[in-house]
Amino acid sequence: MTKGLFKLFILFITCSTVISCSEQNIPDLPNNPGNTNQGIASIDQTQINADGGGFIIRVKASGVWEATSNQTWCTLSRTSGSGNGSISGYMKANTGAERDAIITISSGKEEATFTVRQLASNGSNPDPDPDPDPDPNPSGYAGRIEIPVLKGGSLNIFHTWTTKVNGKETVTYSYEYDCTKKHVRWVAFTFDNVTSQKNVDRKDNYQPDTNIPAQYRTDRSDYYEPYNRGHMVASSDRLYSRDANSQTFYYSNISPQLISGFNQGGSTWDAIENKVQEWGKVSNPQDTTYIVKGTSIDYAILETGKNGVQIPKYYFSTILSYKNGQYKAIGFYIEHTYDKSKNIKQCAKSIDELESITGIDFYHNLPNNIESEVEASYKESDWSW
Repeated sequence: MTKGLFKLFILFITCSTVISCSEQNIPDLPNNPGNTNQGIASIDQTQINADGGGFIIRVKASGVWEATSNQTWCTLSRTSGSGNGSISGYMKANTGAERDAIITISSGKEEATFTVRQLASNGSNPDPDPDPDPDPNPSGYAGRIEIPVLKGGSLNIFHTWTTKVNGKETVTYSYEYDCTKKHVRWVAFTFDNVTSQKNVDRKDNYQPDTNIPAQYRTDRSDYYEPYNRGHMVASSDRLYSRDANSQTFYYSNISPQLISGFNQGGSTWDAIENKVQEWGKVSNPQDTTYIVKGTSIDYAILETGKNGVQIPKYYFSTILSYKNGQYKAIGFYIEHTYDKSKNIKQCAKSIDELESITGIDFYHNLPNNIESEVEASYKESDWSW
């Protein structure tokens, strides 16, 4: 499996029956000229290219520590911890002059401050989204844990929606859209202590996605009986802000789904979505849940709808949970048909099984040892059914 720069992300987290490592034993950063060591923390590089990229901070503290970035375009995977730990940071593509971000790590009376410089844009990369080629190092948003390996190419559009929450840039969700199918391949998003909150109610705000070339977009006329407008990232997945909720109503996030027995409440797919939300939501700022939802448009179509919109024959959902220092994962795969059995156990699969079916490489930005173990199988006893 292709691994990128972010395969070091929250590396070697805890020792448990799920993941057998300890942060106390995280190895030092590789010795290279970019390393900067300041006592309680070290950073692997302090200069990032204009097209965006990542860096790793290694924390060595005896107690509780906090991490901050003074720029919204430079984000950190973790902002707090206790004892030894690692932080993965990344910078969006730069469209202007050279710029600096200041990263501060503090623990008690000790403090480490790093200035990470990003080179000026040469005008050739105006798009904040990364190059879709995942080899060798996914950049920008593509390096996030929840993002599968991108199919890439000019007719497969990768985009990440963000909003500002309390002055901080927050990722709403990402997607890869197949222009030839006029349908999203998958969507990916996370639940953390901010995005799990319910601060607003649903407000229908359907709108075209201008990131998609006009000839490949869908609109209201493409959804008709027996299908209606089914969200991939559900409206109820993004209720932490008005802007985030509105972004789920872009037509690039909408799939033609059977009204009776699938999209409407009471279906098995609806039960899966509810469970994903239940299991995914967290309150601890150190926990995160990574979700991917997608379709079979690459290999199985129910039919071709109006204006060439491909209607998937199958849908899937994956969940990678990091809670209380442990990883666990599970997936679901369901046919696009009438089904109100709500028997979601019969749809459950390991991530490896889903990868074999869909041809999509999930969670490839995890370290190899964590990815291999967590994707191989799932335990029913790990989940509250």
